[in-house]
Amino acid sequence: MTRVLIRLYPAGWRARYGDEFEALLEERPLGPFDVADIVLSAIDARIRPRGVAAAGDHSRGVLMTLRLGGIAAIVGGALWLVSLAGASVIQGADGQPWQALFVLALGALLVAMIGLSGDQGREQPRLVWAAVAIPIIGAAISAVGMLGMAIVGDAPFLFGASPWEVWVLGTIALIIGSGLFALASLRGGRVSRVGAILLMIGAVAALPLLFGVAYSNGPGDAGSILAILGIFAFAGGWVWLGIGAIRTDRAAGITSREAIP
Repeated sequence: MTRVLIRLYPAGWRARYGDEFEALLEERPLGPFDVADIVLSAIDARIRPRGVAAAGDHSRGVLMTLRLGGIAAIVGGALWLVSLAGASVIQGADGQPWQALFVLALGALLVAMIGLSGDQGREQPRLVWAAVAIPIIGAAISAVGMLGMAIVGDAPFLFGASPWEVWVLGTIALIIGSGLFALASLRGGRVSRVGAILLMIGAVAALPLLFGVAYSNGPGDAGSILAILGIFAFAGGWVWLGIGAIRTDRAAGITSREAIP
């Protein structure tokens, strides 16, 4: 993977920094944050000639930052809650109006996982890669399900499953991946522990609703109430993680400026 990432940079950059950068990358495991940062740096180096020289400094991300991850977590958590609420009360004849919000929520939460995984990705690369890869697959499945809703409605879509069932499968993958991310965050990293605990509780409690278990005795039973609270905890956990990440990034910036004589 290291050599593939280095080849993303312009030839001039590789000739000047390639060997040194390859040695630096081989010193530690690469997490999703590192890969995203390198890809964005390479794109920047190719788009802007002056970025080639600047790209030699990898002590700080060019575009993939803790602050960006925090903003994405807040936006993604809020949109995810709004889109699910819309799905339960709004039914459109030509497709669900909440679909666009849900797509935005998926994208934002994927960016959040990558942006907040800097420390965890280096300390627990396998767990964090699983936490990111599972939701990416889930997002693709959900997108297929939503496309099916717009095309065939409730008719059988894939292997006898309805588009809604396909969408639920992708959403379950997103929630499972978020739970893994919360677990990795609790085991280390700079993100909020309170937010990670909320996210984990929400991931566990929200799954019964999506599996259809919660409503087996009607929407007012204890299981349904627990699942709905889990959805709020899931969204709140992402928002809390985002706020904590922005505060941490701001505090780090203040410390860095104070350290400059």
